[in-house]
Amino acid sequence: MSRTTLSRMFALLSLLIIGAITASQVFVESVLLRNAVVEWERTTAGDAIRAAASAILRPEDFVDWERPETEARFAHFFERALHNREIVRVKLYGLDMRVVWSDEPRLRGHRFPENTRLRQALDGAVVGNLDHGSKAENVYERAFAPTVELYVPLMLGPVPGRVTGVVEIYKDPARMFANIRRDYFTVIATSLAGAVLLYLALYCVIHRASGQIETQRRDLERHAAALAAANEELGATQDQLRVTERLAAIGEVSATVVQGIRHPLASIRAAAEVALDLRGDHHAVDKRLRTVIAEVDRIGGWLRILLDSVRPFELHATPLDINRIVKDVLPLLRHQTAATGLAVVERLAEGLPKASADEVQLEQALLGILENAVEASPDGGTLEVTTERATMDASDAVAVMVRDHGEGIPAERLASVFEPFFTTKLQRSGLGLSFARRVVERHGGRVEIDSQVGAGTTVRVVLPLAKSA
Repeated sequence: MSRTTLSRMFALLSLLIIGAITASQVFVESVLLRNAVVEWERTTAGDAIRAAASAILRPEDFVDWERPETEARFAHFFERALHNREIVRVKLYGLDMRVVWSDEPRLRGHRFPENTRLRQALDGAVVGNLDHGSKAENVYERAFAPTVELYVPLMLGPVPGRVTGVVEIYKDPARMFANIRRDYFTVIATSLAGAVLLYLALYCVIHRASGQIETQRRDLERHAAALAAANEELGATQDQLRVTERLAAIGEVSATVVQGIRHPLASIRAAAEVALDLRGDHHAVDKRLRTVIAEVDRIGGWLRILLDSVRPFELHATPLDINRIVKDVLPLLRHQTAATGLAVVERLAEGLPKASADEVQLEQALLGILENAVEASPDGGTLEVTTERATMDASDAVAVMVRDHGEGIPAERLASVFEPFFTTKLQRSGLGLSFARRVVERHGGRVEIDSQVGAGTTVRVVLPLAKSA
């Protein structure tokens, strides 16, 4: 938003808001002013009327109101206390709400029991109001409307606070309205002046603030452009770094694999030479040939790990029976387990739900874990493979657990087993567990390991269930 647009919008909105506030203030103050004037009339006129009535009238006048001497006292009270050009009507009421005297003779003797203000006055309250002649008892005052209507209770008897009658007067509000108009114009002028000053002060503040905002916006745009350029440069650098790291990883893996292949090749050569010397001994030849097969399988494993470690792969997850995957992978280790006399114990749980996994990648991951377990048990023993139900992040899952009874891994080295090229044996690549965890985590699962020196190692693979499972 530009500075001009911001200033213009503020000018319009602030003008509307300040105008509405000013109009509301003028209205409220005018109502309060009118009520204050009526209250002033109620207080001052009420005191004057009560003082005059105490000097002229008697309590029994409001009971025996038809006697000539009573009527004469009412007239004298009117002439002395109430006869002026502002008072346009006078009514005196008895306790039965009957007009006992009025300067309008036609009202005398009439009762007005529905007059709520009269009832309030009979209860002792001085009641004042701006009247428009709408009530039934105002039939003879409508020509004067509007008027200030005032009810003054009179307490003339010996009992303090007891009302003996009520005086009602109607005053011409011309003088009051003139005072109100004068004060009203003063209120309007003061409110408008305050509104203009407030508007100008706020406009100056927002004008300066909008200038600062515009300057900051331009600075932010420059910084954003510089940051975008830096991000592009960083992205290019990261791409270059990934290529460099990938080439370095390929070099390291290749060097490790070449180093590992030397030992199987040497074993193959030695086995072949011995086989030539033992051509007549079929049992010995068979043993050497089995050694050749095992070492060739080892070379194949090294090459497979090399390819899997340096090439990217995509997952094609499908619902899989984890028990079937285990049964498909175990026969691939038959020669290694037979060569070391390692017994494989399968504990496959029945009725397991299907896991969500890429069959080829999962087989490679399990094969790497099992090969590590076989190589960790050169003296034979037992290799336990277990499947079971599991939980992962409060969700159902399935797990494959591989446990060997080999040498185990020291606690200080356990945290490094998933790092590429970590190994405790010269003839092992150190890539099996690293690749396995990479595959399992890509499936949304996890690999757990527990090991004790002299007792063996347990690797547990936990996989999420297929959605249809």
